[in-house]
Amino acid sequence: MLGIGERNGITPLGGLMARMIVADREYVTGKYKLHKLKAIEDLVADAVEINIPFNNYITGFCAFTHKAGIHAKAILNNPSTYEIINPADFGMSRYVHFASRLTGWNAIKSRAEQLGVEMTDEQLKMVTIKIKALADVRQIAIDDADSIIRSFHWNLHNKEEKPLLPSMNAEELKKFKAAEAEIAGEKEKRELDATVDEQADVPISKKQKV
Repeated sequence: MLGIGERNGITPLGGLMARMIVADREYVTGKYKLHKLKAIEDLVADAVEINIPFNNYITGFCAFTHKAGIHAKAILNNPSTYEIINPADFGMSRYVHFASRLTGWNAIKSRAEQLGVEMTDEQLKMVTIKIKALADVRQIAIDDADSIIRSFHWNLHNKEEKPLLPSMNAEELKKFKAAEAEIAGEKEKRELDATVDEQADVPISKKQKV
């Protein structure tokens, strides 16, 4: 269990179950109570006073966490793109991390839908730039990203404009504006490059990178 006390190469239980379910999911899910794995590992970890490694098989908090924009989009469209194991088989959940510099607008769209906020794709892309910009200024939490999404949506439908994140001080606001302009510029450059390639009938995949 968790590799504790192991010296001779015996596979930890979580790793063994992960490998077995890939080989024969129907057999493994029918024979073993996989949803108990997390509880057993937590029990053992508490008993020996250690933390479960963040990258532990199946039960580590990073096991089913997805972050980068293209990666997150693929997971939202079809989880099997990046997950050979269904986290639900082990009573686990996947998490698309959207409060980061690497987030993409598809992840923000998914979060907005969870919050009951309706926006067009173009508006979602605009608010994504703001979230990415804030992540350039400081480490942000889910609440920060949610506040930006809600405030941005409110500002779209009201004459009075309120701050996206009231807790930002003057120095952070200055850095935020600079980061926002930089990220928006990167987006405009990519769109311009794509337009030029299309007009020149050059496939983007074959474009030479400088």
